[in-house]
Amino acid sequence: MVLLLPFPGSLSVQVTRAAATSFSGTPGIELLSEVPLVLLAIATAAALAHAWWKKTRYRLTATFAAAGVLVAYAASEGIKLLLAEPRPCSVWDLGVQCPPAGDWSLPSNHATLAFGGVVVIAIATRSMLVTSGAVLLAITVAAGRVLEGSHYLHDVAAGAVLAIVIVGVTAMLANAQVRTDQ
Repeated sequence: MVLLLPFPGSLSVQVTRAAATSFSGTPGIELLSEVPLVLLAIATAAALAHAWWKKTRYRLTATFAAAGVLVAYAASEGIKLLLAEPRPCSVWDLGVQCPPAGDWSLPSNHATLAFGGVVVIAIATRSMLVTSGAVLLAITVAAGRVLEGSHYLHDVAAGAVLAIVIVGVTAMLANAQVRTDQ
């Protein structure tokens, strides 16, 4: 909970500043978040296809979970507009190109998409090994956003929580519907 508190001097802000000032200028640092996010998108699509053709009893739940990722992304965009938190790279001189004003920080869309994908993968595959790999990729996406100075630690934590809750609730609603139809 302490990590989610976005106030000056908080643990989240201190960790972010230390990480971003150490790594933000590293050539290719943005690839640390972009490449795993693309891999997660591919894995999510593959897991959804797997549910459709191999694990048909999870088809509806996995499909609704995938739709939940879109809902979580939309919610993330709406929350950004409401909170209008500047990005770390616009607050501190990190020597990197920062998104323009109006492209806010809290919550992280990358983390929202990454952790939303993890939930879909978990539901569609029901495999601890595959899900664990997806979790590691999602954590890498989130860490990359902090290290490059695009987000505070609390931004990526909020994006992860937002995705897990929205995608999880969407999947639970679909699962409840499946049970009432049987």
